[in-house]
Amino acid sequence: MKFRLGAIIFAAGCIFALSAYASEDPETYPFPDDFSFDDLPEIEPLPPLDGETPPLLADTAAAEAPTEATPEDAETPLLRPVTETSSGQSTAQTGEQDIFLPGTDGTANEDAFATDKSLTETLKEADAQPESGPLGGTWVEKLTTSNPLSLLTGNEPQKADAKLEEMVQKARGNEETGRSNASVFDIAGVMLRMSLDQTERTLQNRGFRKVNARFQIPNFIKWRNEESCRNEGVVGYERLEACVIDKAKKDGHQYLQYLKYVKYDTKEEMEVYFTSNFTENKVYKIVYRSRIASITGNSPKAVYIRNIKIYDFWKRINQKYGQPDNKTNVTWGMGGDKPYLKADSGYLLLEDPMFRELDYTRMSREDQRFINSDFYTF
Repeated sequence: MKFRLGAIIFAAGCIFALSAYASEDPETYPFPDDFSFDDLPEIEPLPPLDGETPPLLADTAAAEAPTEATPEDAETPLLRPVTETSSGQSTAQTGEQDIFLPGTDGTANEDAFATDKSLTETLKEADAQPESGPLGGTWVEKLTTSNPLSLLTGNEPQKADAKLEEMVQKARGNEETGRSNASVFDIAGVMLRMSLDQTERTLQNRGFRKVNARFQIPNFIKWRNEESCRNEGVVGYERLEACVIDKAKKDGHQYLQYLKYVKYDTKEEMEVYFTSNFTENKVYKIVYRSRIASITGNSPKAVYIRNIKIYDFWKRINQKYGQPDNKTNVTWGMGGDKPYLKADSGYLLLEDPMFRELDYTRMSREDQRFINSDFYTF
């Protein structure tokens, strides 16, 4: 009972003291004018308890005790800077931690917060220093920080234009860097292996007018239809020819073989040849003619006009196709059965012999399939 009464009196006293301290006005206790921090007495450290090691001895024991290397210990130099003593031994500071500012060489930047430098100068110097990221020293950093042409021409910018010109000449093709690929050439916009619709639309947009067209039927199809028409009782040359054409149209074997376009204001002609339907009836040969070289007359005016037009013709040829691969025959191409372009004054021939040979091969296979018999069995 006495213990409970004493505890209640003690609690009541604490509550009264706290309420009295909270109700006091700080202005009633002014700060003394003659106060000085130098007059404070020195605080002595508390004596160690039983079983504890003094702080100084604890630091010395921790420095001399061998420890095992752990992942946390590997990161300690980043958290605690290492200082070198006068005796040459480096010890870890266990007191206040300094800020570690890496410089360009990985050492601490001691002049980062120099008193004789302003904040603006310090920031400018920090921006001027190159940052070493995760790609530092790799080929990706060199590619992003250098001119791409320097990879081909080194550090000499005057060689960049020459290198680009060499690349263009190589793509176009000439005697020095290789032969030309005539399969990508065109005459008045018409290219090899164009379809019939594309050819007609291109020439009409260039101002040409169609003046002639010729249809054809493969010979083996024509002979096959003649035999079939005779078996049906058709007689007479005209009736037999009409019967052959009707059967070829129904079977889809008749195709447009030849087209001729003319541009009267410039006196130009275009002749286009097509393969059969076995190769989808596409362009394999283009012939261009101009009457600039056929201007008659021996007067100074006629000679002058003829020479000027011939000069302009060859100038345009050189600008469009480049130098010929064979200057003797004035031809462009890779040789063999590959596409080639041949030029003469007022004349151009663009042909693909390989595509024409493919058309013949497919017709021959179709003929053998129809016969379905071998002439020889040995």
